[in-house]
Amino acid sequence: YKICHLITTLSSGGAEAMLFKLLASSHRNPDFQHSVISLTGSGVYGRKLEEMGIPVSCLRLIKGMPAFLRVFKLYGLLAERGPHVLQTWLYHADFLGLVFGRLLPGSTKIAWNIRCSYMDFKHFSPVSRLMYRLLAFLSHMPDAVVVNSQAGLLSHSKGGYRPRRWENIPNGFDTDRFKPDHEIRKSVRQSLGLDASSIAIGMIARHDPMKDHHTFFSAAENLSHVFPDARFILAGRGMTEDNKKIDHLIQKSGLEKKTILLGEREDISHILQAFDINTLCSLGEGFPNVLGESMAAGIPCVATDVGDAAHIIGDTGRVVPVRDSEALVHSWRQLLSLPREKRSALGLKARKRILDNFSISKISRIYENFYAELLRGQ
Repeated sequence: YKICHLITTLSSGGAEAMLFKLLASSHRNPDFQHSVISLTGSGVYGRKLEEMGIPVSCLRLIKGMPAFLRVFKLYGLLAERGPHVLQTWLYHADFLGLVFGRLLPGSTKIAWNIRCSYMDFKHFSPVSRLMYRLLAFLSHMPDAVVVNSQAGLLSHSKGGYRPRRWENIPNGFDTDRFKPDHEIRKSVRQSLGLDASSIAIGMIARHDPMKDHHTFFSAAENLSHVFPDARFILAGRGMTEDNKKIDHLIQKSGLEKKTILLGEREDISHILQAFDINTLCSLGEGFPNVLGESMAAGIPCVATDVGDAAHIIGDTGRVVPVRDSEALVHSWRQLLSLPREKRSALGLKARKRILDNFSISKISRIYENFYAELLRGQ
């Protein structure tokens, strides 16, 4: 089967990471021949995909008339690939994939892939709002619409999506890369100035109002009164000392000597090892990757009840209401009150949940079965 993936970008986002993980796992299956077309550049994943032997083409679209003309190259690339299935990722790719995919000779199956769930239109540009409404109107035309969360399915249904077929395929995780490692834990904690007795509460999230760092720091201030040796480690784009908004939150909570800001990092699988608890404080999510990665690394999580967070965590951590710092502190304290060996056992239980339900090998097989069903007309 020839599967062509059309994606808006190959940068460092969640959709791009999932595509990369899927192809890294599925390209070993001789029954599937994958290729990728990016509407923009090669980003961080283009070269990595090519090194695996997967053909990658980049249209390098930018705003303006040259981009409008260049988009017609897409048809030529698709005709050259001759895919049996055209899998599109993200809204702009969904639209262009439908337009040009339906012009291809033969009977190419088209599947959209939706990667978000929290649709707060005040954060959308007018063009993006128009695109969303247009896609909702056209949603009966692709052969299927894939979502990575039940929350995403419900949100888009409310937004007017009426596809022929919904397919809910959750994110998958590389459990060989994200796994418990005591030596890495010791090394990373030493590099961060943490001794063996220090408690480390972490959060991996870019600086964005949706990630609700305000509630995190409010809870951290309260926890530090009970656990004065607690340290708070934050990584993600914008989580740096020169970020005035984050600095204000730190100063306001009196946590200047207890907060470690790491900025955007590529070694998250190592950083997670330093944590005793990982935190998701978001106001809205679909299927948050950071939870699966943390759990695969053996780190118990406390998360707000957004998207599919509760389904991912199950009984291996805690789920709290959004914007509720008291509930967040209470859950942190519950986990920290456990003996260290019981907290470690909870982390291993979390890892087993990922291995059993969300490993990338399992998820890639689900995608492959889905593609085969589309081609059989099921």
